[in-house]
Amino acid sequence: MHVDRHSASASKQLVCGCLNVRSLANKVDDLLDVRRDHQIDVLFLVETWHDSDSVSIRLLRADGFQVVDRPRPRCHIDTLDTNHGGVAAVAVHGVRLEPRDLGVKPSTFELMCVRVVSGTSSFVAAVVYRPGSTAVSAAFFDELSDIIDRLATFAEPVLLAGDVNIRLERSTDSAANQFTDVLTAHGLSYELTAATHDLGGVLDVIAVRDDLPQIQVEVVDVCLSDHRLLLRSMSLVRPCPVYTSVTGRPWSRLDAAAFRGELLSSPLCSPETWTTLDVDDLAQLYDSTVTAIVDRMIPVRTVRCRRRPSDPWFDEDCRLAKRRVRYLERVARRTDPTDVTAVTTATAT
Repeated sequence: MHVDRHSASASKQLVCGCLNVRSLANKVDDLLDVRRDHQIDVLFLVETWHDSDSVSIRLLRADGFQVVDRPRPRCHIDTLDTNHGGVAAVAVHGVRLEPRDLGVKPSTFELMCVRVVSGTSSFVAAVVYRPGSTAVSAAFFDELSDIIDRLATFAEPVLLAGDVNIRLERSTDSAANQFTDVLTAHGLSYELTAATHDLGGVLDVIAVRDDLPQIQVEVVDVCLSDHRLLLRSMSLVRPCPVYTSVTGRPWSRLDAAAFRGELLSSPLCSPETWTTLDVDDLAQLYDSTVTAIVDRMIPVRTVRCRRRPSDPWFDEDCRLAKRRVRYLERVARRTDPTDVTAVTTATAT
């Protein structure tokens, strides 16, 4: 009996943490202690206050962690040369971080997008930080909606984490309601937890797609800043593979010269065998003869193949365009580039 590899779905739990660290400088050792105590696999940090040459980031990398970061942007306001921003993702050994460019840079909040890969499973995380020093504006929600629209193109699970500086626990707050509406409209949800700030209020959030298991977010005071650490497990499930059987002939192996020889020696090329046949008999003779020749030369075979998952945006138009590109690539490889007529004909067809 044939047994498929990976016939059962496999799952892996990754512990993700999100913290407004309020300056990573001089806190690396304490942060690593927190990571070890809570067995965090991936840590999303905001308000790191680090620049492109930060010693703290270099220390994390020297300790064997993979770090993807977005240094705080520089600003010059009067005599104050500071901007309390900066975001980073830190992963333990065995977890890979791949930066993802969403093609847009919001102006109302800081954004960093990474793909978190563990084994054969992965998810996409968007880390956001909206400064509390600026009022919530309509532009913020427009840009946030645009970002989540772009995240929706990923077939993988999506996580949005960070500090939005909105009092999400206030049911009468228009900004909180609008933030929730934007997430809900895109299939994301979050749970109201305990206060995430020393002065009270839910300012930090971890939101995931509704189709993911709803796991309680744990809020922990780790005494590294005036914000709490948010912990959530991500259940990365590798779905069972789907196999299909495809029946066909290996036409690329057909020897045209041998096929021609078989036809010449067949009843199709012997008029005395078909001059008395009517149209239906001729059609049947043609089908049976050609089929018999092809069966001998390139018999039908059934191949069992594994179907690859496709992104939801890859529709029939994308498939036709891809097929067209592959055709033109084959033509280009076979065509002399100086033959303008051949190239023009291939492009027009």
